[in-house]
Amino acid sequence: MRVGWLGLGAMGLPMARRVLQAGHELFITAHRNRSPLEELARAGATVCDNVADVVARAEVVCSILPADAEMEAVWGDTKVRQAFAPGAVLVEMTSGSPSVMKRIAAALAQQGVAVLDAPVSGGTAGAAGGTLTVMAGGDPAVLARVRPVLDCVAAQIHHVGGIGSGKAVKAINQMLAGIHMLAAAEALSLAQRCGMDLAVLQRVIAASSGQSWIFDHKAQDILKRAAKPGFRLRLMKKDLQIAVDEGRGLPLPLATLALQWYELAARDAGDLDFSAVGRLVLGD
Repeated sequence: MRVGWLGLGAMGLPMARRVLQAGHELFITAHRNRSPLEELARAGATVCDNVADVVARAEVVCSILPADAEMEAVWGDTKVRQAFAPGAVLVEMTSGSPSVMKRIAAALAQQGVAVLDAPVSGGTAGAAGGTLTVMAGGDPAVLARVRPVLDCVAAQIHHVGGIGSGKAVKAINQMLAGIHMLAAAEALSLAQRCGMDLAVLQRVIAASSGQSWIFDHKAQDILKRAAKPGFRLRLMKKDLQIAVDEGRGLPLPLATLALQWYELAARDAGDLDFSAVGRLVLGD
């Protein structure tokens, strides 16, 4: 398939790389950091002059952008929306808000463009290994059309409802992950106070009711004070803000408190892995 790709960051680059390696034609455009663009161009991707050019050449356009602001800047551009080829599909993978996704999809529908709201989970390792989970909102027939592309990057593809549902599920997932990270940091702080062996603790917790993916996979990162980069803390802060905003009027005490902690941590650790929030619990 002819695939346009917008967003070549920590997630987008390895995903685009896999799409290209699977034999799809890939169309890309200038990026703030040109090294991803140059890497993909050397591998056979076509570099276009601008976003509208990417959109015009593609059957399927995938976008994975930092936040709502970038989504609205790109898809709010009338020239870009009008550039879609007849029958083209936008697969919007950004971790953004459901309300913005619905607004963008409605505008594109007026141009006859089908949209799939399809954020992903699984981190940079999942993006590189093709083992991501896709949370797809939209018409199941549209999902079926773009499966050959999604299969390049995902081990699991779940249809979760209509437009906006994908981003809602992603926000809920991120809310849980953000809270779990703080809970794991508190558990590790208590474990240190009690003189526990971490390997023993993890083995027991993994077989007990307190088990979580975060504790299983991120405990070492918490203890190392985010020694390696991963999912950026400032992006987790953004995702928690989406969850709190979408739940305005609901009692969300843990999400609200977690957001405050991530806001505090983001002042000096925003570009570190989100496990760096544990510094507020364990100290530097």
